[in-house]
Amino acid sequence: MSGIALSRLAQERKAWRKDHPFGFVAVPTKNPDGTMNLMNWECAIPGKKGTPWEGGLFKLRMLFKDDYPSSPPKCKLCKEPAVHFPALPPPFGSHVCECLA
Repeated sequence: MSGIALSRLAQERKAWRKDHPFGFVAVPTKNPDGTMNLMNWECAIPGKKGTPWEGGLFKLRMLFKDDYPSSPPKCKLCKEPAVHFPALPPPFGSHVCECLA
């Protein structure tokens, strides 16, 4: 793993823990040995008030590569709850992926 990527993610985690938007969640996953994996995060975004997504909590996983921050993380929406994007026709607008199940 890249020292630059890990250092940057550690700084960003520290800043996030001090101040982040209410209702949003971003937590690094844990390795089998119990250590923190800064390259893989579990996140949740609350549905915006006044929209069809109000009241929902939309989970995603952020996967960082060794060349972060030069390249963006890969974000995968998770299956629970099932997320539907009405602007996209099936199968694109229905399911996304399972990652937190």
